[in-house]
Amino acid sequence: MRVLALIFSLFLLALRANPAEATPKRVVSTSLCADTYVLDAVDTTQIQALSWQAGDALSTAPENLRIKPKAWDDIERLLALKPDLVVFGPGEGRAAQPLLDKMGIAHISLNWVEDFKGISKNQTLLAQALGQIPPPSPNLAETSTPKTKVLYLSSSGATAGAGTFVDAAIGRAGGENIITKPGWFTPDMESLFGLSPDLIVTSFIKDGYASINENTKRHFVIRDMINKTPHINVPGKLWPCAGPRLFDASQIIAKALADID
Repeated sequence: MRVLALIFSLFLLALRANPAEATPKRVVSTSLCADTYVLDAVDTTQIQALSWQAGDALSTAPENLRIKPKAWDDIERLLALKPDLVVFGPGEGRAAQPLLDKMGIAHISLNWVEDFKGISKNQTLLAQALGQIPPPSPNLAETSTPKTKVLYLSSSGATAGAGTFVDAAIGRAGGENIITKPGWFTPDMESLFGLSPDLIVTSFIKDGYASINENTKRHFVIRDMINKTPHINVPGKLWPCAGPRLFDASQIIAKALADID
């Protein structure tokens, strides 16, 4: 029965497909990361569906858009939504894209990026698909003055070192990431306690997904470290991935750094 329904949907979409249409009017997003880009660039009247995560605490979707139909990386679900542009999150769409191509349905796949230049490239990719003028590239000039050392901790006690979008946000804010090891990882407690940051940035503590591994919340030594150090919490919804709201996260960090000075 599902096969017959899919065939019928394909037939209907084939009748209405129009690759030459310049401006998509039924945009569908399939992931929380893609949502952040779509919400930033697409008029609300053009959004046909947001991702299945759009009702979560980590979503930046306003209340009036949380009731929109929900989408995910499934070809039957996507066809049922009758989109004219599908925006896939990083790593998504491999199975669905060939069929979308056959139906003349436009689609893009955002890249997983770790810096503001990467965000700008994703924004340009989406703008081109929407028939818009791409936003200007951000000014990424850094100051040469001595920088305040910043430590980032997620709710699990994980941190982010060089080459991550958290590192990029800290640098843009005018700080220096105290973690020099590249990538995302969970440091051992001994090395963590040996650090002396000027500012601690936490995230995903109040609005992250519940987990049994919540060292930043529960470990008394980490809590004591946070209580004795200037601290700011960045809402997790601003950076579920490196997206347009990373600029907002960076501004929050910049304000905290200014308050220290």
